[in-house]
Amino acid sequence: MRVLIVGAGAVGQVFGYHLARGGARVGFLVKPAYAAEARAGYTLYPLNVRGAPATRFTDFEVLTAPGGAWDQIYITVSSPALHRGTWLAELAAACPTATLVPLQPGLDDHAAVVMAAGSPERVVAGAIGFLSYHAPLPGETRFGTPGMAYWFFPTQKSPFSGPRAEAVVAALRAGGLPAKIVRDVGAEVAFPSALLSALVAALEASGWSFAALRRENARVGARAAREAMAVVANVLGVRAPLGPRLAARAFVFRAITRLTPIFAPVDIEAYMKSHFMKVGDQMHGSLRDYATRGRAAALDVSALDELANRLPSG
Repeated sequence: MRVLIVGAGAVGQVFGYHLARGGARVGFLVKPAYAAEARAGYTLYPLNVRGAPATRFTDFEVLTAPGGAWDQIYITVSSPALHRGTWLAELAAACPTATLVPLQPGLDDHAAVVMAAGSPERVVAGAIGFLSYHAPLPGETRFGTPGMAYWFFPTQKSPFSGPRAEAVVAALRAGGLPAKIVRDVGAEVAFPSALLSALVAALEASGWSFAALRRENARVGARAAREAMAVVANVLGVRAPLGPRLAARAFVFRAITRLTPIFAPVDIEAYMKSHFMKVGDQMHGSLRDYATRGRAAALDVSALDELANRLPSG
């Protein structure tokens, strides 16, 4: 199987490495400025096994323009990058038989890939079920050389849905990446994504401090989460699942900030700041999108607006 990964960041490297472990021939499509770095190979640190050594990943091709005979194409760029320019349509046209696997959480992202592909039969929707980051984080001393550290959540598998999902999940499982088939990835992740967007915005508004979030922004963050999920429910025409509804409460936000550092294998405050500042355009865009859609549907978005105004960018 020939697999192309669009983007070679924290997510793309993990998918590429495990697909290669499963026997796939892997290529990375990167911007020309990053080609030399990619050809030098990547260092990965799997965190699920305590004390596991660094792994060097070099067995792949590097492309700077779309083309070639690929069976599967994993799109690991951010949501804003997905909609920027014409590259997505050009990629789909250059690889007309490949299965496209987008991993973006936005409400319009899947439709954009289907439009570029020309058919929903070519698209397998996916979501990311692991934590990954550029190591070391500030203050982190356990890694000998810079690399990509990643951790599979113990009870979570990356979900996929679509006509060709079985082949995608089989390729990932063959390489040891936990994956599963679900009925509809979009519906499964839309509500947790709305919840996470509000939680991260509340954390950013608190200076990336869990203690400050508990004191200052837990209440507005939880209200914003409920408003964002109401927008998603209106778009999808379904009620939010019980779990996310229960989680969108100030006391749960406070509990999350107390319990997560105990179980995470990394300084979670440092990770959240490092990771979500890199994808800040995606997270801020999500907040704006929820508020815009909510206003158009005459829904209450006052907490979303208040939370956005508390961000450093205003």
